[in-house]
Amino acid sequence: MPEVVVIGTAVTDIQAVKIPPVSSWAEKQRIGSISMMTGGDGANQSLRLAALGRKTGLVACVGHDTAGRMILGELERRGVDISRIRMHESIPTGTSLVLVGEDGERHTFSSKGAHGELRKEDCEGLLTKDVKALSLASLFSMPQLEDDGLCELLKDCRKQKILTFADLGSDKRKQGLKGIQRFLPLLDFFLPSEEDALKMTGTSSPEDAAGVYAECGASSVVIKCGARGAYWKTADDSGWVPAKAVIPVDTTGAGDCMAAHFIHHCLNGKNIEDACRAACIAASESTLFFGANS
Repeated sequence: MPEVVVIGTAVTDIQAVKIPPVSSWAEKQRIGSISMMTGGDGANQSLRLAALGRKTGLVACVGHDTAGRMILGELERRGVDISRIRMHESIPTGTSLVLVGEDGERHTFSSKGAHGELRKEDCEGLLTKDVKALSLASLFSMPQLEDDGLCELLKDCRKQKILTFADLGSDKRKQGLKGIQRFLPLLDFFLPSEEDALKMTGTSSPEDAAGVYAECGASSVVIKCGARGAYWKTADDSGWVPAKAVIPVDTTGAGDCMAAHFIHHCLNGKNIEDACRAACIAASESTLFFGANS
């Protein structure tokens, strides 16, 4: 049975790498490569955790189609428990188009799919005695569950002393801070990206954004700041952890990689600063390879 349960998105990534600047686009031109692979915050985290030796299960929704079967096959082959992934009969698997520039930075375009159809029923009986951690890989990406059932699930985690972690997806319903405020006091660790945190809180620095989340009841905040590392804050302390200096070829999935390693090291007993330090190194090194899960 899983010791870590991840709830989030599982989609097909169609990735094109070494894309030239938009200003030089032509009707037809050669690029580095085009690949189709498993992606999505939930799948990315799950695969990383499984690679670290954690018994990991993913709660997600894919379409009853070729893409959905491909995702299930890869997850299972790489050690992720897929028994909680539902195949939707009428909505296709979500797809993301990931364009990676020559500098390693990426732009993602996504279509609506089954990954947004998670609901309360998908989480019934989820918290077995083996579960040590629950990760919400992509808040804002599970609207039905967030509206009905997620608060109760997090309260049950607290009662059972299960560590809880959460990251952010795209705020498609434009809810802003009020969309997650009720969840923050129920989380052990909140791990948004710098871009999402600043936009959501209307602040200009990770320090100020973390302060806003703390005022809303978040006990421990880790703001992922890309090449600058991460800023962490608890009720008693705060600080910066640097990223490892690398020349990236692809930043896709680096935030998901960091979250997975952070969870892993927290479960190993590391404090928040040391867990951030190890996770930042892993995230930096993940950018040396193409794809979120290679």
